[in-house]
Amino acid sequence: PLPRDVDARTRAVQAPSTAMIVASEVDPRADLARERASATFPARELAALLAGGEDKLVLREKVGDAVRAHPVFSKKGKYFMERADLYRTTLEKYLALPALAAELGARGVGDPMAIGRVIREMIDEPGGLDLHLGMFIPTIQGQADEEQKKYWMPRCVKLQIIGTYAQTELGHGTYIRGLETTATYDPPTEQFVIHSPTLTSTKWWPGGMGKTATHAIVMARLITPRGEDKGPHAFVVQIRSNEDHATMPGVTAGDIGPKMGYNAVDNGFLRFDHVRVPRRAMLMKHSSMSKDGTYTPPPVAKAAYGTMVFVRSDIVMNAALYMKKAVVIATRYNLVRRQSNPGSKPNREPRELDGSFGSVPKHVELQVMDYQHSQRSLFPVLARAFAFHCTSDYMRRMYFEYEKKSRASADFSALPELHATSSGLKAYCSWATKDAIELCRLCCGGQGFMALAGFGTTFGNYAPNATYEGDNNVLCLQTARYLLKVCRAAASVAAGRKQSRGEKTKADAAAEQTVAAAANGAARYLLEDPTRSPKPGWRESEIRDPDVQLAAYAHAARRLVTAAASRAGSSSADAAMQSDMVGWIKAAKAHCAYVVLKTFKEAVEEVKEKRWVSRATQAAMERLVALHGLATMDDDMGAFLEDGYVDGSGAERVRAEISALLLELRPDAAALTDAFALDDYFLNSALGASDGDVYARLYAEVQDAPFNKSHAPPGYESLLRRRLLK
Repeated sequence: PLPRDVDARTRAVQAPSTAMIVASEVDPRADLARERASATFPARELAALLAGGEDKLVLREKVGDAVRAHPVFSKKGKYFMERADLYRTTLEKYLALPALAAELGARGVGDPMAIGRVIREMIDEPGGLDLHLGMFIPTIQGQADEEQKKYWMPRCVKLQIIGTYAQTELGHGTYIRGLETTATYDPPTEQFVIHSPTLTSTKWWPGGMGKTATHAIVMARLITPRGEDKGPHAFVVQIRSNEDHATMPGVTAGDIGPKMGYNAVDNGFLRFDHVRVPRRAMLMKHSSMSKDGTYTPPPVAKAAYGTMVFVRSDIVMNAALYMKKAVVIATRYNLVRRQSNPGSKPNREPRELDGSFGSVPKHVELQVMDYQHSQRSLFPVLARAFAFHCTSDYMRRMYFEYEKKSRASADFSALPELHATSSGLKAYCSWATKDAIELCRLCCGGQGFMALAGFGTTFGNYAPNATYEGDNNVLCLQTARYLLKVCRAAASVAAGRKQSRGEKTKADAAAEQTVAAAANGAARYLLEDPTRSPKPGWRESEIRDPDVQLAAYAHAARRLVTAAASRAGSSSADAAMQSDMVGWIKAAKAHCAYVVLKTFKEAVEEVKEKRWVSRATQAAMERLVALHGLATMDDDMGAFLEDGYVDGSGAERVRAEISALLLELRPDAAALTDAFALDDYFLNSALGASDGDVYARLYAEVQDAPFNKSHAPPGYESLLRRRLLK
């Protein structure tokens, strides 16, 4: 509006009213500053621990400073962009990333590769290069032989080619064996013919395929010259020209259109019409096709699962990151938002700081975080974010140990549990994070629905994790198959010991091998005698004991697995999963809940044992473990009540202890979010910025919105003006 003069009388009339309102106003920045001052532990210490050391934390801070200062990386106006602009600006950031990483590396900030990973995380927008970095390159590294890697990797790194990963089809997704795209070998030409024989064989959904990619790793069923179907294999196929980006002969490709989110990514479709590729287009680290058409299978049937397992472990890590993001935004907003109950005293006396903000007036509206319901909603999410951080570290260590052994000595014995664990945790963690993002939005009221809050794009970009790289329900069944295998093997070994049979059969040896592997893994509880685990009394002295909680989780998982195995009888694994799918999915979820609590508990115990942080920080972490264990139990109490392991009074004591933990964690709410060390650039949220200046930021952001460039709405002259003049 145009500036105008307000007469003295009008100002005088209004002055007392303004003074009355201002007297009870609290600067949200002051609220957040006071919250930080109330912490019982040093947030910086915990932040350094989570980052992997003070040096890594400093690196992240320096990278954050650099991206905020770089014009190409600006996120200004991002929430108001049309899809084409969002795609372009995201691509610009990814293309500018290597140069900035190299520049910071040359200045001594750190390793350029590590810097690049941090920049990519901070961009926080999947784009046209996402699958090139996240699937195409890892697949080349994991499934190409040495000669192929020498050819492809330099071109990948220099972006002389841009890749995507074409597996999902219009008619098939999670069921890989059902893929219809074929790769038929022709010995005289030493070529494969890649073909899409049906409409449903159209590759559908791969990111970067719509507009960006020049090459694709195409998962196609390998057909030998004798017509034998060897199942899906990976082939590198050029789909667009490097000269003018036109599709190659026989290739049809394009974008599948807008989605609920994820719209900086050009998800696409792809069809092949008798496209010939060289024999060496097939990635041949694990299996191969000779010039004469002789097929050599992989040494282990599932050896090529390595890349898939790596990607799923990456999804577990991202689950932790995006749960952190959502809960940081919601917690900070709940700490500065005041609502209702005017005239009451704050339940904590105000603290004087350095005078820059002053103290809270005695009679003001309560901070939303002081309502128990907000604490019960957000603090368990906060605890679970810490738990998922520890679980993701466990998952990555498990993967890299397997990679080391399999490369050094072709030892694939850890693959069954690795595959089962990565499948289950991918499902469990992505489900939980998707739901947590929405819960955090709801905890922010109407402001949480604004794009500027950051929840909309975070949910839209994260939600596909519950579907891609394997539908979550199907992945739970992968975990369930392993649990059934261990359960049956344990029963077989136990029966063999009782019967003292003579010569062992192959089945006996396989069962013993399965039990031996499980004894060192997360399914060890299935080998334990449940009668040796007495029911806890849930007394005050033991209710926070993580070993007591973990025993309860093990009991619930073991009961669900053994009951489902009993219902399955001697039927095949396929038949067992098909006839009792709901029961097995529930058992897999219980197993994953056990794994998450176990990894969280063990991580905190290691911190205590090695004295990496102060006792105050250890105490805060112990409270988080206790809250995670009890709140997750409370949310699924039926699993513990069903067989009487926990009775009604025990359930009541669990809830009472949760309430006590909420009060104990309340002073640390701001410090715990600070410990995640998420840069404001990454958060990109008017509600969750580290200074707490919510209302000024919201108001300033909308002033530049394209919709506000004109006071007249679109169509004003033709639709509204004549009616309004009547």
